[in-house]
Amino acid sequence: MSKVSLSTVLFLVIVFGCLSNSANAQTKSSQPTVHYYVATNGNDKNEGTVDKPFATITKARDAVRKLKSKNGIPNGGIEVLIRGGNYIIANSIEFTSDDKGDENSPIIYKAYNDESVHIIGNKVVDAKNWKSLNADARKRLNSKVNADKLVELDVSAIGLVNAKVFAPTNQFTTDWFIIDLFANDKRQPISQWPNPNENVRGKNDVGYITCNGSKDNKSFYYGAGGSPADKDTANELDLDGSNRSSRWKKMVDGGHDLWLKGLWRTPWEPRTHKVESINTEDHSISFYEQPAKEGMGSKYSPIVHENPTWRKGNGRENWFAINLIEEIDQPGEWALDFKDNKIYYYPPAPIGKLNVMIADMKAPIVTLKNTSYLQFIGLSIEGGLGNGFDINNSSNLTIAGCNITNIGNTGIAITGGNNNTIQSNDIAETAGFGIDVKNSGDRKKLVSGHLQITNNHVHHVGKLVFRQAISISNCVGVYTGHNLLHDVPTASFRTDDINNCIFEYNEIHNIALKESDNGVFYSYGGWSTYGNVFRYNFSHHTNRSNGCYSDDGTSGNVYTKNIVQGCLSGVVFGGGHDNLAENNLFVQNKGQGIDDRGKDRNYRLGTNYEKRLRQFNVDAEPWKSYGEQMKAEFKLTTNLWSDVLNPAWQPEFPNGCRMINNVGVASGKFKQPKNGNTTVADNTLIPTVEEAAFYNYKEMDLRSNNPQILEKFPDLNTIFPKIGLQIDAYRKAIPSRAATGGLANRGSEGDAINEDQFIDKVKK
Repeated sequence: MSKVSLSTVLFLVIVFGCLSNSANAQTKSSQPTVHYYVATNGNDKNEGTVDKPFATITKARDAVRKLKSKNGIPNGGIEVLIRGGNYIIANSIEFTSDDKGDENSPIIYKAYNDESVHIIGNKVVDAKNWKSLNADARKRLNSKVNADKLVELDVSAIGLVNAKVFAPTNQFTTDWFIIDLFANDKRQPISQWPNPNENVRGKNDVGYITCNGSKDNKSFYYGAGGSPADKDTANELDLDGSNRSSRWKKMVDGGHDLWLKGLWRTPWEPRTHKVESINTEDHSISFYEQPAKEGMGSKYSPIVHENPTWRKGNGRENWFAINLIEEIDQPGEWALDFKDNKIYYYPPAPIGKLNVMIADMKAPIVTLKNTSYLQFIGLSIEGGLGNGFDINNSSNLTIAGCNITNIGNTGIAITGGNNNTIQSNDIAETAGFGIDVKNSGDRKKLVSGHLQITNNHVHHVGKLVFRQAISISNCVGVYTGHNLLHDVPTASFRTDDINNCIFEYNEIHNIALKESDNGVFYSYGGWSTYGNVFRYNFSHHTNRSNGCYSDDGTSGNVYTKNIVQGCLSGVVFGGGHDNLAENNLFVQNKGQGIDDRGKDRNYRLGTNYEKRLRQFNVDAEPWKSYGEQMKAEFKLTTNLWSDVLNPAWQPEFPNGCRMINNVGVASGKFKQPKNGNTTVADNTLIPTVEEAAFYNYKEMDLRSNNPQILEKFPDLNTIFPKIGLQIDAYRKAIPSRAATGGLANRGSEGDAINEDQFIDKVKK
């Protein structure tokens, strides 16, 4: 490896080893000399001692500030020990430059003796506020539902802020604007139809039904009347005999909101639209605004009308309805009706026996801005509509051993800063991302942010807004290792515009449960994204996703010694340069390949591809030497950057990509494009899983006795046990694959025909 990459790896390996014993190191070398205590039975007028603790973390923070202002930080730092219990907060707990520790004297906020500390950003709802369902609401229910089991809550009576409108516009994609509801610490599902686990007709994707063709630029057919490409015009709304279309029409005509979330144009990033009208005569639904600039219909179907534009529709545009009392039919479901100003709720137990909370606070649970040398250890961060930890321009922070759950946005959001560590946390039931990182390091200067994301268990995220488990954008030098990611609506990792990042020893399963055209490792960014290494990772049971996917011109990714099982494509290079796939093991994937989409999609000089590369002034340092370094380190044939910026080199082709010395087991062929200077060679195909001689394929132990596999991947059997979560100072136990549901697929099988990488030309 080059000096830059090798030093980065060595630094991260050394630091990770040190962090694994950080609790012991803290005790031995820098035991905090000052302690404050917080307890639910404390009082903020107390002194903060073990016998007279504070009542709030904010008061303890203020005491630390006061001590620092008088005497500075004591040798060894300060420790705030928080006793077990629930700490309900109405405002974010904020840490600023006034709260900094220093290198040898950090300030630590941690659970006392591993007690269960819950910091909760929700509002408790008194059971007495719930009433029996009113007569008008009863009439709107599905006739199969017992109205006596539902209750209602007047939101105006309890002073909720985010309960006035579902959204400030008539359509949106990536936001969530309203309250969230919890009972006994579990997020209650907002009503939808079909239900999330329902497969209407046994042929749709789980939780969806499909359009039956476009009517105009903002309308589609739900029954007979359209002419979708798949020729299927079944009226799925009314199949169950509940007169659904008429009930919805009555709802809309009566002034109640109806919102539909769907993949109207593409198989990724669903858009939520407000319905304007329903026509039960011709079986059509119309929105207030058209989906995107090209109107209704999959972009893979022919255009049937211009100005305004809409397409015929392929009949596989997935969608579902959300937040309506008419579709509350399962215990736990609820809806917020803005005309009635009521929450309608089907409690899973008698309402008086439930601890019901509402998330209405938009601020993060914990905010860290312009601060450093703080640690948060062993805390549970819960609730609210904002982020769990929101970190801005802060450095040398450690968040370790925390349980972050039921968050209304991102579990841990990081913007800027350096030398931060996110280790051994459990992050689940977030509305959006598990972890979202932006601007760590400096791409123009190629300076590493030295961010470590290690040994985290991230699962069941993107519950309200379809988001990735871990997203990393505009970063340098992020290390991501030994994480376990599963139950994600879209990609597990998404990387946009990154350099010199390492992804290793991660385990991933059951992703892309709600949208396709993504990857286990999904990369985007064009011609400048060199130096990222993906190695020793294991993905399995991801049947709606690709494995390693360098999309739309992404270049310079290295995939080596990964195990990819049960994907659409084990690896896809989407028109970029110098992507490498070497010595990987692909098992039961539909194929692996390099494509030349750039020639049809105009990945040429003079476009945004050139502009985004030239922003780094690649003819000057450090990018000039960096190009030379990448060429030498990865044995590239491309002269960086003179070739890429030479029209005669034809940068619209996937030049320099190679796929060599890989093994495919019961997988499709290794595909080479017609255009570009690429190499696909020395790959081995083993026809059946049985011939692969895996130790225990049923239990996903993919160590092997097959000599053909071990020839290409000689250290497979020593690497495989090291993949995934590890025991460390903060993680005392590791769940089995069976316990996390990692031995079977939970999503509908992906359809390659509907994937963006397989369809580039559509006849008008």
